[in-house]
Amino acid sequence: MKRPDIIFKKIASREGYYAWLGWVLMPFGWLYGSLAALRRMWFESGRRQLRLPIPVLSVGNIEVGGTGKTSVTIWLARRIAGMGYTVAVIARNFGDRKSACRVRLDNADVRNEFTDEVLLLAESLLGKARVYAGRSKTEASIRAFREENPDIIIVDDGFQHLKLHRDIELIVLDFSNPFGQGGILPSGTLREFPLFLSRADHIWINRIAAGMSAEWIKRRVSDYNWKAPVQFSRIQPTGVRFVSGRRLPDIPEEPVIAFCGIGKPESFRNSLEEAGFSIRKLIVFPDHHVYSAEDIEHLKGMMIRKRAGALITTEKDAVKLSGIADTDDILVQTMNLEVEGDIPELLDDIQKKIVRFRELQGR
Repeated sequence: MKRPDIIFKKIASREGYYAWLGWVLMPFGWLYGSLAALRRMWFESGRRQLRLPIPVLSVGNIEVGGTGKTSVTIWLARRIAGMGYTVAVIARNFGDRKSACRVRLDNADVRNEFTDEVLLLAESLLGKARVYAGRSKTEASIRAFREENPDIIIVDDGFQHLKLHRDIELIVLDFSNPFGQGGILPSGTLREFPLFLSRADHIWINRIAAGMSAEWIKRRVSDYNWKAPVQFSRIQPTGVRFVSGRRLPDIPEEPVIAFCGIGKPESFRNSLEEAGFSIRKLIVFPDHHVYSAEDIEHLKGMMIRKRAGALITTEKDAVKLSGIADTDDILVQTMNLEVEGDIPELLDDIQKKIVRFRELQGR
């Protein structure tokens, strides 16, 4: 039996005999989208949202799966911290830890309590920003404010978290499918109707393919929101390291077995090919997969059978390999965002909000 995530992708892309199921589910998609719209309007009317006395920046999207929100959140947090401001980043945690708390990496057991995205945020922002996570982003935001009193809070994947008022709404779109596939859940990948792009203060188009332009998406976006400045980014491979942390000076010449558990695994394949890797096989696990010793044993066996020289994975997957035996020699592709577009407008908007809230607090 095929995994549910694989079946869903086939439905959304209308692949083969799954196409009819996608069409059958479309009325349920319209119902889901309508209920999501009513929920948004209810929260946004009156005083149903919690307002914090510091600015809140949401980085979100209208689609399920990976659009690269977390990498955008990391880039922004580093950039704002570099401007001299204190930053707290909020993420939802689906791990064993239920109550909201600051994510600390000084305890080996912490990796069992938090999901891969939370751990990636904490590792990437070490020394730059504090990361708070919990089942409730509102609870995590309140705790971050009380304990840190930062200049700004950034909420990762915050567009649908309507309990918390956002002062800046940034929506991230994926270059390959900016308006999703197949319509609204469960017939497609959209969480909400594209018309809610009108809520965005800024729009960020991520994962632009090498040699391609995103101007056509910018024109399409203007049908829904002509006021929001638009930022663009490409994900650039920056090198290779081992899970243990040691970097490699050059890309290995021998073929590799790639594996990942991310929303859009083909983006990983594309980045490896762009960097010059020879890929013998790509093994896809479910998104947010928790790796086990048996998984590693299976992957090592496949590497031998396929006569590959190494295993390679993403930074997001690598944070879940710590503590598992025989993983130090697994390769990790490191990435960075190459950002362009209306970045000055976004940073200026952020700075103005921080200054205004500081003045209100008398800081």
